[in-house]
Amino acid sequence: MSGRKVSYNVSITSRLTLLMFILGGIALIALSLSIRIANDTKGSAYMINQLGLLRMKSYQLLTIIPLSQNDYNRLDIFKDLSSSKQYLQLFEHYGLTHEFNQLQNEWISNIAPKIQQAKKSDEVKNDIDNYVDLTNNLVHKIDQKTEKQIHYIFQLQLLFIVIIILSLITQVYYLRRYILVPWQKLIDMAEAISKHNFSERFNIRKKRNEFDLLGLAFNKMSEQIESQYLLLEQRVAEKTSELQKTNQIISFQYYATKQLHTSEPLCERFLKILRELEELIPLTQFQIRFYESDNPEHYQQISYDNQQKLPYCLNPKCNACLTPSKIYQKNGVQRLWYLQENGEKYGILFAIQPADVTLSIEQENLITGLIEQMTTAIMLDRQIEQQKQYLLMKERSAMARELHDSIAQSLSCLKIYLSCLQMQSDLNSPTSVDLLTTMRKEVNVTYSQLRELITSFRLRLNQTGFYASLVELVEEFNIKLKFNIQLKYQLPLNIINSKYAFHLLQFIREALNNVYKHAKASSVIIKLEMDNNQVITLNIKDNGIGFQSKIKQDHHYGLIIMRDRIEILNGNLVIDSKPNKGTQIVVTFKAIKAIPLKIIEE
Repeated sequence: MSGRKVSYNVSITSRLTLLMFILGGIALIALSLSIRIANDTKGSAYMINQLGLLRMKSYQLLTIIPLSQNDYNRLDIFKDLSSSKQYLQLFEHYGLTHEFNQLQNEWISNIAPKIQQAKKSDEVKNDIDNYVDLTNNLVHKIDQKTEKQIHYIFQLQLLFIVIIILSLITQVYYLRRYILVPWQKLIDMAEAISKHNFSERFNIRKKRNEFDLLGLAFNKMSEQIESQYLLLEQRVAEKTSELQKTNQIISFQYYATKQLHTSEPLCERFLKILRELEELIPLTQFQIRFYESDNPEHYQQISYDNQQKLPYCLNPKCNACLTPSKIYQKNGVQRLWYLQENGEKYGILFAIQPADVTLSIEQENLITGLIEQMTTAIMLDRQIEQQKQYLLMKERSAMARELHDSIAQSLSCLKIYLSCLQMQSDLNSPTSVDLLTTMRKEVNVTYSQLRELITSFRLRLNQTGFYASLVELVEEFNIKLKFNIQLKYQLPLNIINSKYAFHLLQFIREALNNVYKHAKASSVIIKLEMDNNQVITLNIKDNGIGFQSKIKQDHHYGLIIMRDRIEILNGNLVIDSKPNKGTQIVVTFKAIKAIPLKIIEE
């Protein structure tokens, strides 16, 4: 576009301002003339009222004839009227000064002396009537003058009303022709442009105003838009195609993420995803090689487009490996990507790429992202499997340890005693009797421990949580100990998860079992609380006989098991016991999560 500034010859704003000033000036002139004429009639009503008072005073004097010496001052009826100079000017303006002076002189020179000298009212009644007629005549002239002024104001206002109406008609005509019509044309052009019609044009007049400049701008804009619209349509079509491809990629990524995290076998998950990938990028004949060990020569290879199912397939409903592949060029180039994480290789992905095709950056990024997701899926599957094996081995180790530290020890002791018994010649001897008694006790202890282990292995948390299970445990030992255990539970609800709750309950059970068997206590207090740092403290205190040296030796393995359980909680265990002063067991460990505190006491 040219840098030259386009100007206009006439200004609509200036013309509208001039029309407003003309209309305002006419209104001001009309108002000023009306006010001036109205001011000329000011006081006419007052003077008519004053003249009416003159008539009334005249008749009042007539009623009091003959006058006394005190009534002579009432003869000056023009006293108040003569002092109103402002209103006397009304007579000058109306040209009635001579009539007013004649009326005043008639009263002073003729009527007043007759009233003063009259003995009866009849002597001056005719004179007063004539004087009242003169007064009425003056009032009538004032009325005529006032009505004439009002009529003049009416005519003047009517004239200006006509002038204002003509001015308004002129302005409406001007506004319609120079504002409304061009404005409507601009609106029509805008609507046409919005409907993709760029053929409308604004007619530029010789004397340009602001609307002509807008119309010129609209004309140029329509021409430019019309020239750019086809180009924009083409670019929009290209962008739409790109967005559709991007949407397909995003949908595929969502599908791939969802498919990779299902419970289906890896081969089924991967082959379904790779077959969908063929529809987005120019790659075919995907194959995956899984490494079964660190030796690359031992691997398992899967692919689709097979004639029959793979021999090691364990899912009879899966047909992923039988899915036909997309048609591909035989002279393609083989590409490969490693499925590896932190230097550990899980496998290789192979594919055929046509020789005359180059993948775009988006397609390369899509493959790279999919490779990372597939690697993560393989890694997670292996970690889950390893975790299962670890948990199984750990549980077996715990069971073996507890069996070894309880039943195995007792059975070993029984074996030794039986050997000693076999060496005795007389089973009725005191020694034999003692051995049999000891064996019987050991068998009873072994049986009791076996029942406790069975109870321990069958222990399940109450569905309502750790607190309900703890209450059941306390009630169980209340019956055994024959007194009520004091439980002070000051932990938030659901602060201990099921895994930790199991070991914590087993620990409390072992501690209460020791109290039941050895402590000879009459009082037990169990207290659980948590401080501001989310550290949970378990305190089990009894008033029994405490640990004796012999008891410590006999229950050495039981204490080891208790310490092992606290290690699972990543906590600390402190046992404070002195002979005949009771025992206190304190366990501290970190809470799993922090939630609002709710104290429960029993």
